Amino acid sequence: MSYEQYNNSISPVTSQPVGNSPAPGATPINGVTIRTLQDTTTDAEFAGKLVVEAFRGKIAHNVTEQKLPATARYMSANNRGQAPAFYQRTLVAELEGVPVGLMQLKFHGDKNINTADDDIITSELGCWRTIRFSCLGLVFDGDVGLGKCYLDHICVDDSARGRGVGKVLLDRAEYEARQRQCHTIYLGVLTTNRAMRLYERQGYHVTSTSSMCGCLYCCIGPPGKIYHMEKPLSTNIP
Repeated sequence: MSYEQYNNSISPVTSQPVGNSPAPGATPINGVTIRTLQDTTTDAEFAGKLVVEAFRGKIAHNVTEQKLPATARYMSANNRGQAPAFYQRTLVAELEGVPVGLMQLKFHGDKNINTADDDIITSELGCWRTIRFSCLGLVFDGDVGLGKCYLDHICVDDSARGRGVGKVLLDRAEYEARQRQCHTIYLGVLTTNRAMRLYERQGYHVTSTSSMCGCLYCCIGPPGKIYHMEKPLSTNIP
């Protein structure tokens, strides 16, 4: 997750669609639909709370359990008033019309698509916890190479697990990547995360493992190791 300052030179990436296939989730798939995040209080609070709950272990390791509600308030507030690219890259999954999932994609040039309000986060978490929380974002941050798509984060509410929400989100991520002529989509996942099995079924494979000589452990807690996974994409879609 990135919390760096927004670069005003960044504009939404657009291209001609690849093939005639509809976007996964544009129409219901077993009740699941996909839409972009909206700049509304309702969407902002949903996204902020879901991300904190989904990554509870890593976030609590940095800010403590006691500060999780404050972190959710900060992230909810930070989801308002962002640049258009932020909302176009952040997709919401709904199950029977109820928001239950979220993911954010990044493409080449997208490193700084959201602005962080340092005053808000410091007032909510204090200086030391703010530093640790920011470091957590940096662990998973970086420049996205040309022709690549980075799946920054993906999460599904516990109430919707086992309903195929994650698969529809992943299918949509690949569709969006192909729309921009990407040849590879990649992500990072804790070595203990059960979502790995879903990624493997989806066609992702492990390319490397990071431990960062203890620095990663300080940022994310045990086990302190991340698998880097990727999937090659074909843009020749009928």
